[in-house]
Amino acid sequence: MDEVQIVDAHVHLWEPGARDWYPDLHAYAAHLGKPVLLERHLLADYLAHQPSVGVAGIVHVSATTAPHAYLDEARWLEGELGSEPVASVTIGTVDPELPVGELVAHLDRQAQSPRFRGIRVFGGLKPGSAACDAILSWLAERGLVFDLVADPGTLSTWVRTLEAFPDLSVVLEHLGSPGDVSPEGRARWADEMGEAARATDWLCKFSGLGMVLSEFDRDSVRPWLEAAVDAWGWDRLLFGSNMPMDAMTVSHEGLLDTVVGLVTSTGTTSEGRRFFSENARQVYTL
Repeated sequence: MDEVQIVDAHVHLWEPGARDWYPDLHAYAAHLGKPVLLERHLLADYLAHQPSVGVAGIVHVSATTAPHAYLDEARWLEGELGSEPVASVTIGTVDPELPVGELVAHLDRQAQSPRFRGIRVFGGLKPGSAACDAILSWLAERGLVFDLVADPGTLSTWVRTLEAFPDLSVVLEHLGSPGDVSPEGRARWADEMGEAARATDWLCKFSGLGMVLSEFDRDSVRPWLEAAVDAWGWDRLLFGSNMPMDAMTVSHEGLLDTVVGLVTSTGTTSEGRRFFSENARQVYTL
């Protein structure tokens, strides 16, 4: 493939055997019988998997689940991301069950890093709760990004909740986490994506399909890309590898070959640049 410059909008770096920050990951890998998820995945490992593309930058997204381990992870990332000449920024997280004052203090500590660009909360964040309002207000006041974790059951609620924060930059993760990947389920998902896109100015990550598809090749991914482009347009889609999570279905090289091949054969050169790098560079301020 021709070399493509990528700003990867969704990357996880971890070393589960050395740092006890990921208990849910251990349980998930055991449940699926996918020990590959527990292998070391540092920045050098990530870069070694993609010799056919140029990596212009990455957005590291926190995946810690041990209580408040995200604070330790943030300190560790300063050294890990500073060891390679690749532009890198971070999306942290926070415990939504903390009292609001302590929650904000945890946000402030993460924001001390010049790489910090925003927050995602993987679970437990209830739209309209005091914790939710505190997080969204804190992000909006600082011009930071809310990486939204939503699924078909919660997406419409989040659309209504975020109407109260019109200046907040929102990026929907993993194509809204589709659950039903049958043709009928994909059609319902496409309708939901279209409704969310029309109602908001959010961006959306084209990522995470390796967690839901049983096969990851051009034939299986093409209808998802076409529907995503129909809903969001090339100006509002961002490429994310979701590595190493998507490795449960496809190798890093295979994922890149599939997505780069589809995008370069479907979109114009300008559209491909926006999808693979420019949109992420803009929203995450790389």
